Formats: sequence, C-alpha cells, structure tokens
Amino acid sequence: MAQIPPKIGQYSFCKYMNLMPPLVPRINRRRSGPVTPEYEDSGLFKGGIIQVRLALVPVFGATSRGDCTARGFNAAGTEVTAVFAGRRRPHFQAIYTQLRYMYAQAQQRDLLQGGKMRDVNDIQLPVQCEGAWRAVTTTDAHGVAHKNLQFMLARWAFQAHDGQTLKFGTAPVVAKTKISQGTSPAKAPRPYFEQGPLAQRQGAGSHE
Repeated sequence: MAQIPPKIGQYSFCKYMNLMPPLVPRINRRRSGPVTPEYEDSGLFKGGIIQVRLALVPVFGATSRGDCTARGFNAAGTEVTAVFAGRRRPHFQAIYTQLRYMYAQAQQRDLLQGGKMRDVNDIQLPVQCEGAWRAVTTTDAHGVAHKNLQFMLARWAFQAHDGQTLKFGTAPVVAKTKISQGTSPAKAPRPYFEQGPLAQRQGAGSHE
C-alpha cells in the first residue's frame, strides 16, 4: 500500500479514514456573554462580501479560536486556507466527509493501478464560496514573517459524489454597504453560486 506522508505542511493529515473531523479547542471568544450573528459577522467579514470559486483538498486543521479549516487553492493557483468559523462550524462536517470520500477513492484507484499515491493537493473539490478574504501574518521559529491568505466562509456549495448539489452556511448579517462593497452602484451584486473558472494548480490532476 502506498505510504501517506505523516504530515503535510503545518497540518496533520488524516491517515486513517475512520477518524472524526479534526479535534478543535473550545471556542473562547473575546467578548463575554452570547455572541449575536450581527456581532460575529461584523468581525468575520470586515473586508466586504465577495463570491469566489476555490478548490479544496483533504488537508484539515483548526484555528486558535476553535474554527475548522481546509487547505484550498484560488483561481491563480495560490494556496489559501478556507475557514469555517463560529456558528457555521457545525456545517463543516459535510464538506469534510466529501473530501475524505474523495481521498479514499483516489487511494483505492492508485492502489489498484499499482502506482504511487497521488499528491494530496491533486485531490480537489470545486467549491462555490461566499465570504471575505483575510490576510494573516505569522512568525516562524526563526523569526521570519509569513503572510497567509484566509477565506472566511459565509455560504458555500459543492457537488457531492452522487451528483447532488449541496449548499451550506448562512447568509452574512452585515451592513448593506459592506455586502455591495467593490460593486459599481449601477450594477447589482453577482448571483450566488455564479459559475466561474475553477481553481487551477500546477500539475493538478482530475477532481476525483
């Protein structure tokens, strides 16, 4: 059986397919007391709401706030982190299950063909996303700063292995000026789940 690297980047990859979603710490928001949808979304979507298509791959993690993450690539092939935060975190299960299924299928096919297990980044699930970009700067052990792109998801949709289109998340509760930010006053915002170019990556294989 092909060997799976024990670690991929900063994330531990799910080596055994019967694992549950990544263990995440208890949410410890800065604000004490109940967090309203308006308050939560005002922090998540400060940059304004946009719609993009990302290709997510089966590499998972969690933020320090207890939100679920998945590795992805944008249309330019740049690696990004998709973040399923706050009250949208429970909706992560479905996309986690789909990516895990895709990984198991790819592993089985590569095993039957007698070849080397494909790169995990080549197992891509096209996802139509609505949310906001966020740039996060981290410093490694050597003091070198690294800038990472995160996409904070409000709503998302993808096609499951049975051909059914599944939609998850909730509409952002933010000011209308933020939703239409970057859109010409003469034009209405683009329709949700608009078809666009898939995220492409150098050497990427088929979406299995």
